[in-house]
Amino acid sequence: MDASRQPAPAWPALAHLLLLALLLAAPQPARADAVTDAVDKAAPACRDIADRIFALKEQSGKEFQSSALLKNELARLGFTVTGDLAVPADLVPGGVSQTAFKAEMAGSGPGPTVCIMLEYDALANGHSCGHNLIAGTGLLAAAALAQRMPQTPGKLVVMGTPDEERGSAGGGKVALLEGGHFEGVDVVLATHPADRFSLDQRLLAMKRATFTFQGKAAHAAAAPQLGVNALDAALLTFHCVDMLRQHVRQDVRMHGIITKGGDKVNVVPELAQAEFGVRALDTATMENAYGRVCACARAGALGTGAGLEFTEPRVSIAAPVRVAPLIDRIRDALHQAGIDDAAIRDFDEFVSSDLGAVGDAYPTVNVWFKIAPDGTSLHADAMREAAGSSAGWQAAVATAKAVALTADGLLRHPDAVREIRQAFDAAKAGH
Repeated sequence: MDASRQPAPAWPALAHLLLLALLLAAPQPARADAVTDAVDKAAPACRDIADRIFALKEQSGKEFQSSALLKNELARLGFTVTGDLAVPADLVPGGVSQTAFKAEMAGSGPGPTVCIMLEYDALANGHSCGHNLIAGTGLLAAAALAQRMPQTPGKLVVMGTPDEERGSAGGGKVALLEGGHFEGVDVVLATHPADRFSLDQRLLAMKRATFTFQGKAAHAAAAPQLGVNALDAALLTFHCVDMLRQHVRQDVRMHGIITKGGDKVNVVPELAQAEFGVRALDTATMENAYGRVCACARAGALGTGAGLEFTEPRVSIAAPVRVAPLIDRIRDALHQAGIDDAAIRDFDEFVSSDLGAVGDAYPTVNVWFKIAPDGTSLHADAMREAAGSSAGWQAAVATAKAVALTADGLLRHPDAVREIRQAFDAAKAGH
């Protein structure tokens, strides 16, 4: 056959088809742009709400106006909003969390359920923990996703969680967990302002102990031999705990105060009370240290002859489970939102939060975002000022984009959610 008349090789056409298939399989920039554009569009209205919450500065359990602002906006966006959530009555008086809420929006069909959590309680010096921006960031992500849910499978849940600053007492997320309001959720997304961007998921497990020592009153000068000094029992407990510090892991925290120590200097104290908090980076280590602190209290009572009254606290806070594939997804989303790895740093110090209880029960990621200069402490006046600033809001917008991108991707990819759940189960089994 004449070579000039042979058919042209087929590989260029095959290569073109292969390239097209790869492009279709890859994440579509247009989809990411649609999500981030939706965030930008919703930002002005959400900032107004975040600023109003900042000005209200309602403290734990009293966030009625802040909660109402968020509920009204979510209802306007098309969410089904439920307030006055039923919770255990021994955690919240009356058995109703009046400032909590749950907002839900179903998508185009069956799929994963992704939850975005909001906080909105302030401290005595205002929003020095930046919870107005936690509310604003989560609301902004939800507002962007609401525009896409008619074409997106699954369900989006926005959980309003009050009372974080007193969460160790169980009135915040612990009460909502025990009330069953997180049931059916596959993945939880949360945010928190700080002096850096961080995906450090380490929170300290925590448990409190109140020890009451009963002694015997006597005149401290005339007849001290007739008395049993309850304050000595408390002081001996502190001494034992101090000696224990040498023999616990470095991340263990054991700190206490004396809340009652006697009334008159010339009377042997017949009643003393001490309160301790015990923390560690994992729940098992915290529980072990907690048991040893309780042994110190028993030693204080035994050594002085005082009686000891102690009741296990109703609530303790677990440490969250670190879920690597979920962290990887939010990291990628932060990159898409313009935050590079050089800006993302771990913490040198640790805190406790009732978020740990959620992270122990469900795959959870908390995105710390930078609103203040390096070294600015949470709960400081400087952090409060940053939480009300334009720069703080711009960081919140970037973070909302990362949260919205992550949620959108999870809702559209059930296989990714299954991988995250498997990683969570495996990590918790070895926790």
